[in-house]
Amino acid sequence: MKSRRTRKASLSKLAAIQIGLLIGSAPMALAQQEEDPFAGVEEMIVTGSGFVGQLTDSSVSVTAFDAGELEALGVGDVSDVAAFTPNLEIRTASSTTPTFFVRGVGLNSFTANAASAVAVYVDDAPRNLPAIQLGLLYDLEGITVLKGPQGSGPGRNASAGAIRISTKKPTGEYNAYGRIDYGNFNLIDVEGALEAPIVEDMLAIRSAFRLKQRDGIMKNRCGGLSAEQILPGVSVCNEQPRTLNQPAKIRPGLEKYLNNTDSWSTRTSLRFLPPVDDMEWTFTAHVDRIDQLATVGQHLGATTSLGSADRGNYQAPEVGQERQAIIDSLDIPSNRDCRVSPDPAACRALQQQLRDRIDPLLGESLASRPLDKLPFEGDYNTDGFERQTSWGVQLNGDWIVSGMDLKSITGFERYDRERLIDADYSSNTFFEFDIVDDAWQFTQDLRLEGELDVTPLSWSAGVFFLQEELDYSQETLSDGGPVEPLFQSFFQETSSFGAFADLSWDFLDDFTFEAGVRYNWEQKLFEAEIFTGSARSNQCRPNADTGVIPPCKRIVTVDHPTGMVGLKYHYDELRTVYFKYSHGWKGAQFNARSGVVAGQVTDVADPEIIDAFELGINGSWLEEMIRVNGALFWYAYQNYQVFTFTNDTGVPPVQVVINANDAQLYGAELEVTLEPVEALVFDIRASWLESKFLDFTDSVSRPIPGSVNQRFRQVFDYNGNRLPNAPRFKVSGSAQYRLELGRIGSVTPRYDFVWTDEVFFDPSGGRGAPNLSGEIFMPDGTIGQEAFILHNVRLTYIPPSGNLEITGWARNLTNEVYKTLAFDASGGPGFVGN
Repeated sequence: MKSRRTRKASLSKLAAIQIGLLIGSAPMALAQQEEDPFAGVEEMIVTGSGFVGQLTDSSVSVTAFDAGELEALGVGDVSDVAAFTPNLEIRTASSTTPTFFVRGVGLNSFTANAASAVAVYVDDAPRNLPAIQLGLLYDLEGITVLKGPQGSGPGRNASAGAIRISTKKPTGEYNAYGRIDYGNFNLIDVEGALEAPIVEDMLAIRSAFRLKQRDGIMKNRCGGLSAEQILPGVSVCNEQPRTLNQPAKIRPGLEKYLNNTDSWSTRTSLRFLPPVDDMEWTFTAHVDRIDQLATVGQHLGATTSLGSADRGNYQAPEVGQERQAIIDSLDIPSNRDCRVSPDPAACRALQQQLRDRIDPLLGESLASRPLDKLPFEGDYNTDGFERQTSWGVQLNGDWIVSGMDLKSITGFERYDRERLIDADYSSNTFFEFDIVDDAWQFTQDLRLEGELDVTPLSWSAGVFFLQEELDYSQETLSDGGPVEPLFQSFFQETSSFGAFADLSWDFLDDFTFEAGVRYNWEQKLFEAEIFTGSARSNQCRPNADTGVIPPCKRIVTVDHPTGMVGLKYHYDELRTVYFKYSHGWKGAQFNARSGVVAGQVTDVADPEIIDAFELGINGSWLEEMIRVNGALFWYAYQNYQVFTFTNDTGVPPVQVVINANDAQLYGAELEVTLEPVEALVFDIRASWLESKFLDFTDSVSRPIPGSVNQRFRQVFDYNGNRLPNAPRFKVSGSAQYRLELGRIGSVTPRYDFVWTDEVFFDPSGGRGAPNLSGEIFMPDGTIGQEAFILHNVRLTYIPPSGNLEITGWARNLTNEVYKTLAFDASGGPGFVGN
């Protein structure tokens, strides 16, 4: 058996082979299967003009996964769904900071006040702020991903799409199940649920939970040191040494392994059927807790070239060793060699030529790989932490009265979070973030649906309201150098209102006309305080001479109508073709920016507008042996809200959202399911996406050479570049066969793969910002990830009783190492973070 240290240092799989166990009584297991109306459905393309909660035949493209498929794919939270969904990308910088992209459309900001272009719902109630959008997934009916602008229908307006999570509800029967997984890195994943009737045919309860823990996978070379090993003036883990009279930078007793997992969640639902015909109420309460070390990444110096030391003179030793290996391979003549050479001038010219090749070769080598040669090791001067408690309650009501269906969804969510983040990923303190924030939201959704008696027309109408408050404070910790210490806090209050009306009219036997309209109104109040420098000077106080108050408080009110028009042609009962036009909109986004200049703190990214056209087909052939769903789409954007990192000299990089005047996207999706014989199923899911900026420039702040406290704006052009987080191609697939063994039971082997094309994490096309001379000096793909493929396998055994399931599985069989995110901080501290 390998030692703990060897296993952690050498194994880059997300998880090695592990065993899962499902328990329960046979009647209970059968009850679970019967209550799932979509059991066995892996994916489908459906549409809808607002009839939420039903997978019906309409014109909104949807990829759907049931509970069994989610378990087979190893989905632990919403971000895991993205790998297997065409044109869906979800990025995470930690367990509570997701960003979502559908067909290249999304907001990649990791700030607490980011308003996503993708709406996330749990049981039809939206989770609006990023901190509460991930969470553990358990005891589910399934997940559906709606693609395209959600310009009509109920719920929150969203310009990119929506993700809807449906949990299991009480059925009024006794039911229970349990599952436990154990794997490498001491992974323990436990899930279970218990259901029982309280009052027969009237009141039932279902409680479920999940607990997930895993040791860290990133070795910290600064961890585990004793006080006797840390001496003043001595570098113990590649940190910049201090003088003898200064305290050491490294604390004794740091954790040896970071990037661990430690979270749990519990949920209880009550289903009430009052003595009133066709009325039902469901009350749900949940509590979620995360308490783990902060997520860290890899630090690559980038002052004069990728791989050079940063502005604090830190360079990862493995990068320094790689640079020396390049020098040795070039066989550069020494000064003595040139002195004794028959042609000293030619020798010196060759010497300089070879020296000029060192940094470009090192940069290209680093950029061609996801990370350096020791991607699971680093030097970190703090453990950091991420702690969040969130809870919420929800009341869903459904009442059919006079042939109409009246629905009410009321929700309240709150979270409290504290984080300490080593954002420079090194043993120096360039910038670390100490963040505390809390927020709450209240939502109310009312909708009414019905059909006309005199004509084949169905309709729906309703209103939606959101009230939200967020308090946020952040201290940027720095021990000097290019980044100035900073304290900043802000308060944001959001009020949002929407009203919609939709219809679906079968005006001919084979044709259906669909239309919807929605009015959107939103108001945001943003107020900040900024303290800079060691003296903690408040940049938001009135000027002592003029009495002018900097614009650190602002209220923005925006509104806009959206809608859709669609036409469906039913070739027969099994095949449908549709065409749809949608007009989408996303409200304004406040930017806290770096906070050094008070006038910038309330900068606002203007609302974005999208016009989307889509042609789709879905159907089955050969007695449903072949099922095909596909779509072609074309999007045009105005004021596209694009995320980028500020790369100003002397300040830490900050996520900001600015407007690109014009952007364009078009592409296609295809999902095919083949079942040539019973129990043998093949799935292929593919997407193609072309995206580019048509009118977009940005700038960075640079010091004027030779001047004191004078700066200029350096402008660069992104026109023609691909949009961030929009890979051109993406393909995933699976193969599964259930082999019946008679009295022994059954075994089901399964194979999954995901191939993702090259992707960029910023609008620069992966090259980063230019240096002080205006030159792009980083190699292609530095702020991106080249194409890669992942392989997963799974083998499940079920005995004849059907109430026990044993599974062994392995993910990322080939040990593929890949970046999930990268940012450019070359202008300030002088590095790239991965």
